[in-house]
Amino acid sequence: MNKPFDKQKFWKTAISIAPQDLKNYTTCLVMVPHPDDESLACAGLIATLINLNVEVFVILTTDGSKSHPNSQKYPAEKLAELRLSELKNALNLLGTKEENWRFYGAEDASMPGKGMPGFVDLVDRLGADLIQIKPDLILVPYELDPHCDHRATHQLLISALEQSKIGRPRIWEYPIWLYEHAIAEDIPKLDKGELLALEVSNYLPLKVKCINAHQSQVSHLIDDDPNGFILLPEVIDNFLTEREYFMERKKINPEATLSENYFEELYSKNRDPWNFETSKYEEYKYNATIAAIPVGNYNQALEIGCSIGVLTGKIATFCNHLVAIDISNTALTQAKERLKSASNVEFRLGGIPTAFPQGNFDLILMSEVGYYLSMEDLLLTRAKISNALNQNGILVLVHWTHFVADYPLTGDEVHNCFIDQGFSRLHHSATKDYRLDVLKKLN
Repeated sequence: MNKPFDKQKFWKTAISIAPQDLKNYTTCLVMVPHPDDESLACAGLIATLINLNVEVFVILTTDGSKSHPNSQKYPAEKLAELRLSELKNALNLLGTKEENWRFYGAEDASMPGKGMPGFVDLVDRLGADLIQIKPDLILVPYELDPHCDHRATHQLLISALEQSKIGRPRIWEYPIWLYEHAIAEDIPKLDKGELLALEVSNYLPLKVKCINAHQSQVSHLIDDDPNGFILLPEVIDNFLTEREYFMERKKINPEATLSENYFEELYSKNRDPWNFETSKYEEYKYNATIAAIPVGNYNQALEIGCSIGVLTGKIATFCNHLVAIDISNTALTQAKERLKSASNVEFRLGGIPTAFPQGNFDLILMSEVGYYLSMEDLLLTRAKISNALNQNGILVLVHWTHFVADYPLTGDEVHNCFIDQGFSRLHHSATKDYRLDVLKKLN
């Protein structure tokens, strides 16, 4: 028998946050699998944000139609209408704007998860909403919350973020059924500081009203289905502790530069994890990159993040001497073998900014690397690149521009960091997937 989840121990690990810690957010998106999840897990935070004049959007992903599947008085369509009206009542109590509500209508208890029919359509819809909303804070059920719709909602968010091109938001995960139905595999293994607690005692009476707005779920309003769902008092009590709890896991909110171990693990599982050797996408991107580099005499060149050396071989053809660095020894070993006959290429092991090579260069290329850095390390790297480039030296930046959960930055954030910072732009192009900028160091 599974040992029950120790809620008290879990809650004791939380660090407290205050309303003033939220004042820098401008737009919050709340992802809700079912009507009532918003009131149970987030009502206090939503009310706090509204009080701080943060714009709050709410997306309900399912229709809530399956809580009482045997009811004759409330068949699925009528139940969905009732639960939607209950949600609207709760959202009105919280002070959210009707124009900020979205209802996706996936079937309750059968919301498609990743790889299932209908999932891509939901991703496209959320992707469009993300572009319109541009949230800097997103609330979503915990990745492994023990309900299929909760997990599917989390998968939907991550997939839609990967598809859309918006600035990286903070993602806070809220638990619902983790408290009641967790098995060992569901329980999050959190680092210190990854569980946040917001004091919501001032909003507790409002929160109770919001929860009670969902009468179909908290009472016997629907009395002709003895096996129908009901939120028991002991379940509701999990959310009336005067604090609301959210996980800000580094896994999907990375801030630190990715480590050597991150890349070594990737290359140990797959010798070419990004398919540099075989991908037509990579081939087209490499050719576009080389074509964008001004024709000239590049005596000394630097490639930051050479990986297994596919692009390195192309750059080496027009440089007298090329220094190629990478943080992964496994990748570098492949690159050395690939270019063992190229006498003008010097390989070095190391990551930026700490192992940035000494010397001066006519050309520096950073392709698909900058978003692995923290903003602090990117700024240090920018300074080192500027110092290392010779007068009128060329800097080439190429980066994937979609959200990636593991990466601290987006490709656009990397490129924008260099624009108007001692460089003039000679070339700019962008596809639906990547951005290419060629810059020249100003005198």
